[in-house]
Amino acid sequence: MRFRLFYEGDLLSSANKSKRPAHKHDIRRAFHKQLQELWRVDGNLRDWVDRVDNNDVPKFQGIADRYGKWGHRWVPLVDDVHSTHCSLDVLMLRPGRVGGLIVETDIDNRLKTLFDALQIPTSQSQLEPPTSDEDPFFVLLENDSLISSVSVTTDRLLATERYIRNDIPDKLTLSRDQSANRDHVVLIISVAIHAAKTTTDNLHLIG
Repeated sequence: MRFRLFYEGDLLSSANKSKRPAHKHDIRRAFHKQLQELWRVDGNLRDWVDRVDNNDVPKFQGIADRYGKWGHRWVPLVDDVHSTHCSLDVLMLRPGRVGGLIVETDIDNRLKTLFDALQIPTSQSQLEPPTSDEDPFFVLLENDSLISSVSVTTDRLLATERYIRNDIPDKLTLSRDQSANRDHVVLIISVAIHAAKTTTDNLHLIG
């Protein structure tokens, strides 16, 4: 199975501990809505929404019951139970010049934030109760160890109106580069799901 996830907004370094848990969950919520739609429109996944198990519970609800924690019921698309893993191809557009990948963007720590936002959280810290639309809560991964490979391409975000800060006092005269929000990104994430072994329970994911 192949599909794309999209995110636009701040992507903070994982070293920013004061804002990190709530920030990750904001990103997780953005992906939840897209994954929820994927389960609704993809033919193979739709079968698992409609099919029931031996307890007359829809298959995806059974997954949510299995992964209940922190007051949420999570539905990971990739998990150990189904012997699946995934590869990610990330296009990251951000303010700034071409190049400067490590120094200007702290890419490793920002990717850690992204990976954490793609998985079931590992603690309840700053985790808000689920809304009615977040029960169950759809995530890509049971845990980020199921990411088997990652490729990242960065480039300049040319739409300046998207990343120029609006909280700069008018009395300050700053250049466009000085007033840019360096945390702002546009991400297009291509996901490919693979099977460690093929079973009747994961054919809907790798077909």
